[in-house]
Amino acid sequence: MKKISVIVPCYNVAVYLDRCMEHLLGQTIGTGEMEIILVDDASTDNGATRQKISGYEQKFPDTVTAIFLEQNLRQGGARNVGMSYAGGEYLMFCDADDWLAYRAMEILYGTAKEYDADVVEYRYKTLTDTGESGKTIEQGSGSYYRELDREDMKRKLLMGSTDDFSLGCMRKLYRTALIREHSIRFAQNLICEEPSFTLPVRLYEKKHVFVDAALYYYLLRPDSTMHSNWDLRKWDNIKVWMLLMEDLDRRGFLTVYPEELACMMYDWGFGLSVRMMLQKGYVLTLEELQMLKKVLFGCFPQILKNPYVAARAGKWDSAIKYVLRTELTEGIVEQANAELAEALQAGSAK
Repeated sequence: MKKISVIVPCYNVAVYLDRCMEHLLGQTIGTGEMEIILVDDASTDNGATRQKISGYEQKFPDTVTAIFLEQNLRQGGARNVGMSYAGGEYLMFCDADDWLAYRAMEILYGTAKEYDADVVEYRYKTLTDTGESGKTIEQGSGSYYRELDREDMKRKLLMGSTDDFSLGCMRKLYRTALIREHSIRFAQNLICEEPSFTLPVRLYEKKHVFVDAALYYYLLRPDSTMHSNWDLRKWDNIKVWMLLMEDLDRRGFLTVYPEELACMMYDWGFGLSVRMMLQKGYVLTLEELQMLKKVLFGCFPQILKNPYVAARAGKWDSAIKYVLRTELTEGIVEQANAELAEALQAGSAK
């Protein structure tokens, strides 16, 4: 068994993939200890991405597996397919336009084995160009190990800072057996899909390690998923959280952590959907806010009585709760947009 499987969704990334692969194939853990699963998500660049992926599989047949999808499933679906091929003891994800520090896998696997960890989390560094070599690692002093085998600890974790336990999937190493045992998958055909995977993982994991080192390099580019075709994808986030709540209900977690998960739906389902619209320069309409309210109250009818939500007193939460408890009209929506935008600009949004 290989030590690590790394899954790389690929969509029209021919110009970026070489940099990513240079850093994966150059990992100090050695190519014999890992497998790289490249998933072409039905690219539309006249075969450029497909050709690039095929070339790596042909050159490194013992390390690289190439998968070509006939239908675009977006990153969540591509990761799901990649996970079905993963044979490593641990698995991780890397976007094709990003890259890892050369010692990342060696550090992460060694840490996972030392603590018998279900998840090893680490930091990332955001870049606007590809000049970072990955040879020098920024390290801090905030590493820690936590056992998460009690419900009170899980509650604290769910309500804690996302700086410690992020909802993103990229900067984590996962025990493959945990993912398989609980059939954890991403939402498909949607953006903002990562919590659909990471929140179930968070609820199932028992041993979590955070490594205070920047081992992942995230390339910020204007044509990425979160910066393009927004009109077509503006409600994907709320759809993801609806599907996630249904999934957590089936798994029994809504019974165990009802108040915490309701507050997360308030923050990350309703609140984040509103915040992203405002950040993109949209003015929400009466119909849009009514739709978002219907979704939230449909999942959690007593959300305004939730103790975590009720305790919030900042400008952002005051504006959000005003929207939730008020029968909306065109005039109220106009006022709410102004107050929410002001709160967002002031930096009080979660």
